[in-house]
Amino acid sequence: MKTVRTIAIVLGAAILFTGCKPHKNMGNKNNNFDLPANPEIFDYVYDDSCREMSVTVNGRTYVDYGSISDEYKDYSIRECLGHIEHYENRRVYTIAEDPYDNYILVKNIYSYSGDTRFFRAVDTMRQDIYTPEYIEPLGFECWCDSGRHSEQPAATVGLILNADNIKMLSYEYQINGEFAGGGETGYVSGTPYKKGELIKIGITEVELGDKADKNAPFNLSITFKVTDANDNVYEVTGSYDREMMLGAYLVGLSIERDAADGFYLKEDI
Repeated sequence: MKTVRTIAIVLGAAILFTGCKPHKNMGNKNNNFDLPANPEIFDYVYDDSCREMSVTVNGRTYVDYGSISDEYKDYSIRECLGHIEHYENRRVYTIAEDPYDNYILVKNIYSYSGDTRFFRAVDTMRQDIYTPEYIEPLGFECWCDSGRHSEQPAATVGLILNADNIKMLSYEYQINGEFAGGGETGYVSGTPYKKGELIKIGITEVELGDKADKNAPFNLSITFKVTDANDNVYEVTGSYDREMMLGAYLVGLSIERDAADGFYLKEDI
């Protein structure tokens, strides 16, 4: 199972969502902007080879790449990793639609101007990689022959964690009866989710591969496991089995605690 840091999905990896809080006037009710309990502190340095600013995250160097288009929505924030050194409000995020973390978002949460940028991993130079449609290249010379492509919107499943002390949610999914991937979601800090938090799992065109026609409905089946605050792992009773299409968004699922102190999947659609 491929692990992605907290949920977005990836399919192929996973998507999920957790992390950092905006200024109250930003009009965003998403709590994914909050700093984690033990935020990482990142250097913001000039990269001589690209002649642009860079940030190193988990051993990968990211260089200034692009800005945000009007299509961007705050729920695309997956996780807040930390902040730039000496600038607690300039925070570093992973994004939900990029399961491979080829991009990070560097955002000043108190800024209404251009202090919000996407950085792209240097190891993707001259490669044709998946790029969410809301990332607009700014034409930096070092990226001139690096490809980007946007796919159809993901098929997204919204899941409420309606139980206390869930630290991690893991899942596996099948498309048209074939195993297609899985992922894990949770806060980097290990802090349990708050009861009632919404998790989004998105299946992208990449994950469909040759298992389904991207322009037609496909059968999606997802099974779940829960890890609690004491690192106990539980199989969630029940599975999500439904026909989906790329671009569809389905809500009405929740994980509930059962009478035997386990967990089950509830569907109210």
